[in-house]
Amino acid sequence: MTDALRRTLAHRVTSLAASTAALVMGVLLAISWSTWTTQRTALERRITELTQQQDRSQSLWKAQLAACHAAAGAPERLTEAAYEAPQDTRDATRRLLTEQPEGIDVCARMESADEAVLSTLK
Repeated sequence: MTDALRRTLAHRVTSLAASTAALVMGVLLAISWSTWTTQRTALERRITELTQQQDRSQSLWKAQLAACHAAAGAPERLTEAAYEAPQDTRDATRRLLTEQPEGIDVCARMESADEAVLSTLK
């Protein structure tokens, strides 16, 4: 068995076929390597472009935020105004009762819908 295998591998046709296969595989490897390198370079370039675009976008957003803060005044004044109690609570209460915010109306509708659904389930 070993002699037959040795004779087959040492034959001219077999060695020529093996050499051709090795050469073809080497060429295919070189082509694949070239394609992978090109794709990698393109992807790295795209990553660089996206990073630069993100940096510019971030700078733009920071500038807009700074302009917004500058227009509104110091951040402390914004916080103080948000948590400052109204001078006359009666006016605020009257305004809320006459001009109900949209959120209260939506919540009331949802509660009545929930009650209707629950009543049918009982």
